[in-house]
Amino acid sequence: MAEIIRLQDVPDLTTTGIGVHPDAEPLVYERPRIEGAVPGSQWAGEVAGARAILRLPAPDCWNGKLMIGATPAVRSERSLDLLLSDLVIQRGYAFAACDKGTPGLALRDPSRSMAEWVPIHRALTEFAVEQAAGHYGRVPDRVYISGVSNGGYVTRRMLEAHPELYDGGVEWEGVYWNPAGRHLMTALPVWVGDYPVYANWRGDRTPSERAKARDRMLEAGLHPASEPYWHQYFLAYWVVSLWLYGRNLDPDWAPFSAEWSNGWLQDPSPIARYPWEDRLGILRERVAQIANTGRIGKPLLSVAGNWDCLIPFRHHAAAYREAVADAGCAGLHRLYEVEGGNHVDGMLRNGAGDQQPVQPFYEAALHHLERWVEEGMEPPPSGVYRNLSAFWNGPLFSETGQRWRDADDRRAEPPREA
Repeated sequence: MAEIIRLQDVPDLTTTGIGVHPDAEPLVYERPRIEGAVPGSQWAGEVAGARAILRLPAPDCWNGKLMIGATPAVRSERSLDLLLSDLVIQRGYAFAACDKGTPGLALRDPSRSMAEWVPIHRALTEFAVEQAAGHYGRVPDRVYISGVSNGGYVTRRMLEAHPELYDGGVEWEGVYWNPAGRHLMTALPVWVGDYPVYANWRGDRTPSERAKARDRMLEAGLHPASEPYWHQYFLAYWVVSLWLYGRNLDPDWAPFSAEWSNGWLQDPSPIARYPWEDRLGILRERVAQIANTGRIGKPLLSVAGNWDCLIPFRHHAAAYREAVADAGCAGLHRLYEVEGGNHVDGMLRNGAGDQQPVQPFYEAALHHLERWVEEGMEPPPSGVYRNLSAFWNGPLFSETGQRWRDADDRRAEPPREA
Protein backbone atom coordinates (compact mmCIF):
# COMPACT_ATOMS: atom_id res chain seq x y z
CA MET A 1 0.00 0.00 0.00
CA ALA A 2 1.28 3.46 -0.91
CA GLU A 3 2.40 5.80 1.80
CA ILE A 4 -0.14 8.54 2.40
CA ILE A 5 1.34 11.87 1.36
CA ARG A 6 0.22 15.34 2.34
CA LEU A 7 -1.20 17.17 -0.68
CA GLN A 8 -1.41 20.93 -0.94
CA ASP A 9 -4.62 22.25 -2.45
CA VAL A 10 -3.99 25.00 -4.98
CA PRO A 11 -6.43 27.11 -7.03
CA ASP A 12 -4.44 26.67 -10.25
CA LEU A 13 -1.95 23.92 -11.21
CA THR A 14 -0.76 25.72 -14.34
CA THR A 15 2.25 28.03 -14.26
CA THR A 16 -0.14 30.97 -14.02
CA GLY A 17 -0.93 29.72 -10.54
CA ILE A 18 2.32 28.07 -9.39
CA GLY A 19 4.81 30.31 -11.19
CA VAL A 20 7.53 29.54 -13.72
CA HIS A 21 10.69 27.80 -12.59
CA PRO A 22 13.95 29.13 -14.10
CA ASP A 23 14.71 25.66 -15.47
CA ALA A 24 11.51 25.64 -17.53
CA GLU A 25 11.88 28.92 -19.43
CA PRO A 26 14.83 27.97 -21.70
CA LEU A 27 13.02 24.98 -23.20
CA VAL A 28 10.24 26.87 -24.99
CA TYR A 29 10.15 29.52 -27.68
CA GLU A 30 7.01 30.98 -26.11
CA ARG A 31 4.98 30.06 -23.08
CA PRO A 32 1.87 28.04 -23.92
CA ARG A 33 -1.51 29.71 -23.82
CA ILE A 34 -3.34 29.21 -20.51
CA GLU A 35 -7.06 29.19 -21.12
CA GLY A 36 -8.17 29.03 -17.50
CA ALA A 37 -7.27 27.93 -14.00
CA VAL A 38 -7.08 24.20 -13.26
CA PRO A 39 -7.73 23.67 -9.54
CA GLY A 40 -6.31 20.65 -7.79
CA SER A 41 -3.66 19.39 -5.43
CA GLN A 42 0.10 19.09 -5.63
CA TRP A 43 2.96 17.47 -3.76
CA ALA A 44 6.73 17.89 -3.78
CA GLY A 45 9.13 15.51 -2.13
CA GLU A 46 11.46 12.62 -2.81
CA VAL A 47 10.93 9.35 -4.68
CA ALA A 48 13.72 6.76 -4.85
CA GLY A 49 16.34 9.40 -4.11
CA ALA A 50 15.07 11.87 -6.72
CA ARG A 51 13.31 15.18 -6.14
CA ALA A 52 9.79 14.76 -7.52
CA ILE A 53 6.51 16.57 -8.07
CA LEU A 54 2.96 15.27 -8.42
CA ARG A 55 0.02 17.34 -9.68
CA LEU A 56 -3.54 16.08 -9.43
CA PRO A 57 -6.39 18.10 -10.98
CA ALA A 58 -9.60 18.30 -8.99
CA PRO A 59 -11.74 15.16 -9.50
CA ASP A 60 -14.22 16.99 -11.74
CA CYS A 61 -11.30 18.19 -13.92
CA TRP A 62 -9.45 14.86 -14.18
CA ASN A 63 -9.63 13.02 -17.51
CA GLY A 64 -8.62 9.70 -15.96
CA LYS A 65 -5.07 9.81 -17.34
CA LEU A 66 -1.55 10.24 -15.97
CA MET A 67 1.46 11.74 -17.76
CA ILE A 68 4.96 10.97 -16.54
CA GLY A 69 7.40 13.70 -17.56
CA ALA A 70 11.01 12.69 -18.26
CA THR A 71 13.17 15.76 -17.68
CA PRO A 72 16.08 16.71 -19.94
CA ALA A 73 19.80 16.85 -19.22
CA VAL A 74 20.52 17.47 -15.54
CA ARG A 75 17.64 19.86 -14.98
CA SER A 76 15.22 19.96 -12.07
CA GLU A 77 11.88 18.22 -11.60
CA ARG A 78 10.14 21.44 -12.69
CA SER A 79 11.93 21.88 -16.00
CA LEU A 80 8.97 20.52 -17.98
CA ASP A 81 6.41 22.89 -16.43
CA LEU A 82 5.98 24.93 -19.62
CA LEU A 83 6.91 22.34 -22.22
CA LEU A 84 4.65 19.56 -20.99
CA SER A 85 2.88 20.10 -17.67
CA ASP A 86 0.94 23.19 -18.77
CA LEU A 87 -0.21 21.34 -21.89
CA VAL A 88 -1.45 18.17 -20.23
CA ILE A 89 -2.76 19.71 -17.00
CA GLN A 90 -5.10 21.88 -19.08
CA ARG A 91 -6.36 18.73 -20.77
CA GLY A 92 -7.15 17.10 -17.44
CA TYR A 93 -4.11 14.88 -16.93
CA ALA A 94 -2.46 14.14 -13.63
CA PHE A 95 1.27 14.85 -13.97
CA ALA A 96 4.44 13.64 -12.27
CA ALA A 97 8.13 14.32 -12.91
CA CYS A 98 11.47 14.09 -11.14
CA ASP A 99 15.06 15.31 -11.48
CA LYS A 100 16.26 11.77 -12.36
CA GLY A 101 18.28 11.73 -9.14
CA THR A 102 21.23 13.40 -10.87
CA PRO A 103 20.51 17.16 -10.94
CA GLY A 104 23.15 19.79 -11.55
CA LEU A 105 26.64 18.32 -11.51
CA ALA A 106 25.84 15.03 -9.76
CA LEU A 107 27.15 13.05 -12.74
CA ARG A 108 30.63 14.46 -12.30
CA ASP A 109 30.92 11.71 -9.69
CA PRO A 110 31.78 8.62 -11.78
CA SER A 111 30.25 6.37 -9.11
CA ARG A 112 26.88 7.77 -10.19
CA SER A 113 25.35 6.55 -13.44
CA MET A 114 22.64 7.29 -15.94
CA ALA A 115 21.63 3.67 -15.30
CA GLU A 116 19.94 5.00 -12.16
CA TRP A 117 17.32 6.73 -14.28
CA VAL A 118 15.35 3.57 -15.17
CA PRO A 119 14.68 2.34 -11.60
CA ILE A 120 13.97 5.90 -10.51
CA HIS A 121 11.33 6.36 -13.21
CA ARG A 122 9.83 2.99 -12.46
CA ALA A 123 9.47 4.05 -8.81
CA LEU A 124 8.08 7.45 -9.84
CA THR A 125 5.48 5.87 -12.14
CA GLU A 126 4.36 3.34 -9.57
CA PHE A 127 4.20 6.06 -6.90
CA ALA A 128 2.15 8.38 -9.13
CA VAL A 129 -0.28 5.62 -10.12
CA GLU A 130 -0.81 4.62 -6.48
CA GLN A 131 -1.30 8.19 -5.31
CA ALA A 132 -3.71 8.96 -8.14
CA ALA A 133 -5.69 5.81 -7.34
CA GLY A 134 -5.90 6.78 -3.68
CA HIS A 135 -6.87 10.35 -4.49
CA TYR A 136 -9.49 9.62 -7.14
CA GLY A 137 -10.69 6.22 -5.95
CA ARG A 138 -9.55 4.39 -9.09
CA VAL A 139 -6.36 3.76 -11.00
CA PRO A 140 -5.70 5.88 -14.10
CA ASP A 141 -7.24 4.59 -17.31
CA ARG A 142 -4.11 5.47 -19.26
CA VAL A 143 -0.50 6.16 -18.31
CA TYR A 144 1.81 7.87 -20.80
CA ILE A 145 5.42 9.00 -20.61
CA SER A 146 7.09 11.81 -22.50
CA GLY A 147 10.38 13.65 -22.39
CA VAL A 148 12.98 15.64 -24.25
CA SER A 149 16.72 15.11 -24.89
CA ASN A 150 18.01 12.76 -22.17
CA GLY A 151 14.38 12.70 -21.07
CA GLY A 152 13.61 11.41 -24.56
CA TYR A 153 16.22 8.73 -23.92
CA VAL A 154 14.43 7.89 -20.65
CA THR A 155 11.11 7.67 -22.49
CA ARG A 156 12.59 5.14 -24.91
CA ARG A 157 14.28 3.15 -22.14
CA MET A 158 11.09 2.89 -20.09
CA LEU A 159 9.14 1.59 -23.09
CA GLU A 160 11.97 -0.90 -23.67
CA ALA A 161 12.50 -1.99 -20.06
CA HIS A 162 9.05 -1.54 -18.48
CA PRO A 163 6.38 -1.31 -21.18
CA GLU A 164 3.87 -2.84 -18.78
CA LEU A 165 3.75 0.47 -16.89
CA TYR A 166 2.67 2.59 -19.84
CA ASP A 167 0.25 2.83 -22.72
CA GLY A 168 2.68 4.72 -24.95
CA GLY A 169 5.10 7.61 -25.16
CA VAL A 170 6.28 10.64 -27.09
CA GLU A 171 9.93 11.60 -27.15
CA TRP A 172 11.54 14.73 -28.56
CA GLU A 173 15.16 14.56 -29.76
CA GLY A 174 16.04 11.67 -27.49
CA VAL A 175 19.72 10.95 -26.91
CA TYR A 176 20.68 7.58 -28.41
CA TRP A 177 23.22 5.88 -26.21
CA ASN A 178 24.55 3.15 -28.47
CA PRO A 179 27.94 1.58 -27.66
CA ALA A 180 28.44 0.57 -31.29
CA GLY A 181 27.49 3.92 -32.85
CA ARG A 182 28.24 7.64 -32.85
CA HIS A 183 27.09 8.86 -29.47
CA LEU A 184 27.83 12.12 -27.65
CA MET A 185 31.30 11.10 -26.53
CA THR A 186 32.37 10.46 -30.12
CA ALA A 187 30.92 13.71 -31.46
CA LEU A 188 31.50 16.36 -28.79
CA PRO A 189 35.33 16.08 -28.90
CA VAL A 190 35.22 16.69 -32.64
CA TRP A 191 33.02 19.78 -32.38
CA VAL A 192 34.86 21.22 -29.38
CA GLY A 193 38.24 20.69 -31.00
CA ASP A 194 37.41 21.67 -34.57
CA TYR A 195 35.04 24.59 -34.12
CA PRO A 196 37.79 27.04 -33.03
CA VAL A 197 39.78 25.93 -36.08
CA TYR A 198 36.84 26.33 -38.44
CA ALA A 199 35.95 29.71 -36.92
CA ASN A 200 39.65 30.69 -37.12
CA TRP A 201 39.81 32.03 -33.59
CA ARG A 202 43.61 32.37 -33.72
CA GLY A 203 43.45 34.17 -37.08
CA ASP A 204 46.15 32.02 -38.68
CA ARG A 205 44.20 29.01 -39.97
CA THR A 206 44.48 28.29 -43.68
CA PRO A 207 41.40 27.77 -45.86
CA SER A 208 42.38 24.11 -46.16
CA GLU A 209 42.60 23.66 -42.38
CA ARG A 210 39.24 25.34 -41.89
CA ALA A 211 37.58 23.25 -44.61
CA LYS A 212 38.89 20.00 -43.13
CA ALA A 213 37.69 21.03 -39.67
CA ARG A 214 34.23 21.75 -41.06
CA ASP A 215 34.14 18.40 -42.85
CA ARG A 216 34.97 16.59 -39.61
CA MET A 217 32.21 18.46 -37.77
CA LEU A 218 29.69 17.49 -40.43
CA GLU A 219 30.84 13.88 -40.38
CA ALA A 220 30.20 13.87 -36.63
CA GLY A 221 26.56 14.68 -37.37
CA LEU A 222 26.00 18.42 -37.75
CA HIS A 223 23.72 19.63 -40.54
CA PRO A 224 25.47 22.11 -42.85
CA ALA A 225 22.51 24.50 -42.75
CA SER A 226 22.82 24.75 -38.96
CA GLU A 227 26.24 26.44 -39.15
CA PRO A 228 24.96 29.91 -38.07
CA TYR A 229 24.05 28.39 -34.69
CA TRP A 230 27.22 26.44 -33.93
CA HIS A 231 28.73 29.22 -31.85
CA GLN A 232 25.68 29.34 -29.56
CA TYR A 233 25.85 25.63 -28.96
CA PHE A 234 29.61 25.65 -28.44
CA LEU A 235 29.22 28.17 -25.61
CA ALA A 236 26.05 26.77 -24.06
CA TYR A 237 26.32 23.02 -24.52
CA TRP A 238 29.27 21.45 -26.31
CA VAL A 239 32.10 22.20 -23.90
CA VAL A 240 30.26 21.64 -20.63
CA SER A 241 28.60 18.46 -21.96
CA LEU A 242 31.96 17.03 -23.03
CA TRP A 243 33.39 17.67 -19.57
CA LEU A 244 30.39 16.38 -17.60
CA TYR A 245 29.63 13.23 -19.58
CA GLY A 246 33.32 12.61 -20.19
CA ARG A 247 34.02 12.74 -16.48
CA ASN A 248 31.23 10.25 -15.87
CA LEU A 249 31.85 7.83 -18.75
CA ASP A 250 35.66 7.92 -18.91
CA PRO A 251 36.84 9.15 -15.49
CA ASP A 252 40.33 7.71 -15.91
CA TRP A 253 41.27 10.17 -18.65
CA ALA A 254 43.11 12.67 -16.47
CA PRO A 255 41.95 16.00 -17.97
CA PHE A 256 38.32 15.13 -17.21
CA SER A 257 39.19 14.98 -13.50
CA ALA A 258 39.78 18.75 -13.45
CA GLU A 259 37.00 20.97 -12.12
CA TRP A 260 35.01 22.99 -14.63
CA SER A 261 36.80 26.05 -16.02
CA ASN A 262 35.10 28.93 -17.81
CA GLY A 263 38.44 29.42 -19.55
CA TRP A 264 37.66 26.40 -21.69
CA LEU A 265 35.09 28.51 -23.54
CA GLN A 266 37.99 30.58 -24.88
CA ASP A 267 40.51 27.74 -25.13
CA PRO A 268 38.96 24.26 -24.94
CA SER A 269 42.15 22.45 -25.91
CA PRO A 270 42.71 20.79 -22.47
CA ILE A 271 39.60 18.62 -22.92
CA ALA A 272 39.24 18.89 -26.72
CA ARG A 273 42.25 16.60 -27.03
CA TYR A 274 40.18 13.70 -25.72
CA PRO A 275 41.37 10.67 -27.80
CA TRP A 276 37.94 9.12 -28.19
CA GLU A 277 38.97 6.79 -31.00
CA ASP A 278 41.70 5.26 -28.83
CA ARG A 279 39.31 4.87 -25.90
CA LEU A 280 36.35 3.30 -27.70
CA GLY A 281 36.76 0.09 -25.71
CA ILE A 282 36.34 1.96 -22.43
CA LEU A 283 33.40 3.93 -23.78
CA ARG A 284 31.68 0.81 -25.11
CA GLU A 285 31.85 -0.82 -21.70
CA ARG A 286 30.40 2.21 -19.90
CA VAL A 287 27.76 3.04 -22.52
CA ALA A 288 26.64 -0.59 -22.67
CA GLN A 289 25.32 -0.15 -19.12
CA ILE A 290 22.83 2.48 -20.30
CA ALA A 291 22.31 1.45 -23.92
CA ASN A 292 19.02 1.55 -25.77
CA THR A 293 17.84 -1.73 -27.28
CA GLY A 294 15.12 -0.52 -29.65
CA ARG A 295 12.90 -3.30 -28.27
CA ILE A 296 9.94 -1.09 -27.38
CA GLY A 297 6.81 -2.76 -26.07
CA LYS A 298 4.30 0.07 -26.48
CA PRO A 299 3.65 2.75 -29.14
CA LEU A 300 6.28 5.47 -29.40
CA LEU A 301 6.20 8.67 -31.44
CA SER A 302 9.55 10.40 -31.95
CA VAL A 303 9.92 14.05 -32.96
CA ALA A 304 13.30 15.60 -33.81
CA GLY A 305 14.64 18.60 -35.69
CA ASN A 306 17.09 17.78 -38.45
CA TRP A 307 19.26 20.83 -37.65
CA ASP A 308 19.85 19.66 -34.08
CA CYS A 309 23.25 21.01 -33.00
CA LEU A 310 23.59 18.80 -29.93
CA ILE A 311 21.82 15.52 -30.67
CA PRO A 312 22.31 15.18 -34.45
CA PHE A 313 19.37 13.66 -36.25
CA ARG A 314 21.45 11.18 -38.25
CA HIS A 315 23.24 9.58 -35.31
CA HIS A 316 20.38 9.72 -32.79
CA ALA A 317 16.82 9.90 -34.15
CA ALA A 318 17.47 8.09 -37.44
CA ALA A 319 19.85 5.59 -35.86
CA TYR A 320 17.31 4.76 -33.14
CA ARG A 321 14.62 4.23 -35.79
CA GLU A 322 16.92 1.61 -37.33
CA ALA A 323 17.44 -0.04 -33.94
CA VAL A 324 13.66 -0.28 -33.44
CA ALA A 325 13.28 -1.83 -36.88
CA ASP A 326 16.13 -4.28 -36.24
CA ALA A 327 14.38 -5.32 -33.00
CA GLY A 328 11.22 -6.10 -34.98
CA CYS A 329 9.23 -3.27 -33.42
CA ALA A 330 8.85 -0.85 -36.36
CA GLY A 331 5.07 -1.18 -36.25
CA LEU A 332 5.05 0.49 -32.83
CA HIS A 333 7.18 3.47 -33.89
CA ARG A 334 6.94 6.63 -35.97
CA LEU A 335 9.69 9.20 -36.50
CA TYR A 336 8.83 12.78 -37.46
CA GLU A 337 11.77 14.76 -38.82
CA VAL A 338 11.10 18.48 -38.44
CA GLU A 339 12.79 20.48 -41.18
CA GLY A 340 14.87 23.29 -39.69
CA GLY A 341 14.27 22.25 -36.10
CA ASN A 342 17.14 22.59 -33.62
CA HIS A 343 17.70 21.23 -30.11
CA VAL A 344 16.58 24.01 -27.75
CA ASP A 345 13.56 26.05 -28.81
CA GLY A 346 14.32 28.78 -26.27
CA MET A 347 17.47 29.71 -28.17
CA LEU A 348 15.33 30.76 -31.13
CA ARG A 349 14.29 33.86 -29.20
CA ASN A 350 17.69 35.36 -30.03
CA GLY A 351 16.81 35.11 -33.71
CA ALA A 352 15.19 32.11 -35.34
CA GLY A 353 16.72 32.69 -38.77
CA ASP A 354 15.65 29.78 -40.94
CA GLN A 355 14.96 27.55 -37.95
CA GLN A 356 11.48 26.68 -36.75
CA PRO A 357 10.31 25.63 -33.28
CA VAL A 358 9.79 21.91 -32.76
CA GLN A 359 7.45 22.32 -29.78
CA PRO A 360 4.22 22.60 -31.83
CA PHE A 361 5.05 19.31 -33.59
CA TYR A 362 5.76 17.75 -30.20
CA GLU A 363 2.41 18.92 -28.83
CA ALA A 364 0.67 17.58 -31.92
CA ALA A 365 2.41 14.23 -31.46
CA LEU A 366 0.88 13.97 -27.98
CA HIS A 367 -2.56 14.25 -29.61
CA HIS A 368 -1.63 11.66 -32.25
CA LEU A 369 -0.47 9.22 -29.57
CA GLU A 370 -3.79 9.49 -27.73
CA ARG A 371 -5.75 8.84 -30.91
CA TRP A 372 -3.55 5.90 -31.81
CA VAL A 373 -3.77 4.24 -28.40
CA GLU A 374 -7.34 5.12 -27.45
CA GLU A 375 -9.16 5.22 -30.79
CA GLY A 376 -7.05 3.04 -33.05
CA MET A 377 -6.38 5.93 -35.44
CA GLU A 378 -3.07 5.47 -37.24
CA PRO A 379 -0.73 8.41 -36.69
CA PRO A 380 0.85 10.22 -39.65
CA PRO A 381 3.54 8.24 -41.45
CA SER A 382 7.17 8.71 -40.57
CA GLY A 383 8.74 11.35 -42.74
CA VAL A 384 10.15 14.85 -43.08
CA TYR A 385 7.71 17.59 -42.11
CA ARG A 386 8.27 21.24 -42.86
CA ASN A 387 4.72 22.42 -42.31
CA LEU A 388 2.78 22.00 -39.12
CA SER A 389 -0.47 22.17 -41.07
CA ALA A 390 0.54 18.96 -42.87
CA PHE A 391 1.01 17.28 -39.50
CA TRP A 392 -1.86 18.51 -37.32
CA ASN A 393 -4.92 20.70 -37.77
CA GLY A 394 -6.42 20.23 -34.32
CA PRO A 395 -6.26 22.52 -31.27
CA LEU A 396 -2.94 23.64 -29.79
CA PHE A 397 -2.09 25.57 -26.66
CA SER A 398 0.96 26.97 -28.44
CA GLU A 399 0.57 30.47 -29.89
CA THR A 400 3.75 29.72 -31.82
CA GLY A 401 2.13 26.69 -33.39
CA GLN A 402 -0.91 28.68 -34.49
CA ARG A 403 1.24 31.35 -36.16
CA TRP A 404 3.47 28.78 -37.85
CA ARG A 405 0.39 26.89 -39.04
CA ASP A 406 -1.20 30.05 -40.42
CA ALA A 407 2.00 30.67 -42.36
CA ASP A 408 2.03 27.03 -43.48
CA ASP A 409 -1.41 27.43 -45.01
CA ARG A 410 0.10 29.92 -47.43
CA ARG A 411 2.88 27.55 -48.52
CA ALA A 412 1.44 24.12 -47.85
CA GLU A 413 3.39 21.12 -49.04
CA PRO A 414 3.08 17.39 -48.34
CA PRO A 415 5.55 15.57 -46.12
CA ARG A 416 8.51 13.86 -47.74
CA GLU A 417 9.29 10.25 -46.92
CA ALA A 418 12.18 9.86 -44.50
